[in-house]
Amino acid sequence: MNTERENPAVFASRFSRCHRLLHFIACRVLGGPEHAKDAIENCRLTASRNLPRFEYEGAFRSWLVRVLIDEALAIRLGTEKRTSILSEREITFSSETAL
Repeated sequence: MNTERENPAVFASRFSRCHRLLHFIACRVLGGPEHAKDAIENCRLTASRNLPRFEYEGAFRSWLVRVLIDEALAIRLGTEKRTSILSEREITFSSETAL
């Protein structure tokens, strides 16, 4: 029997034991702690939703790290996309003002 599927408290306990590692990895992927909390929360939500599909022969911590990296990269790409759009607007505005 898989206790994580039956008891959310067990999942929460195991997740919290990995929190320091997840925070470290999120900071490294995102370049700092600014968005690490969001990435960890997204990881927790995604992992809890997908827990029934998790193969328990593998390591729980390794699976969480993979989920976190996916979530952190999504945040990073979203942030970069917003930054590049803003830069394009600034460039357009600057060139129009110069005319």
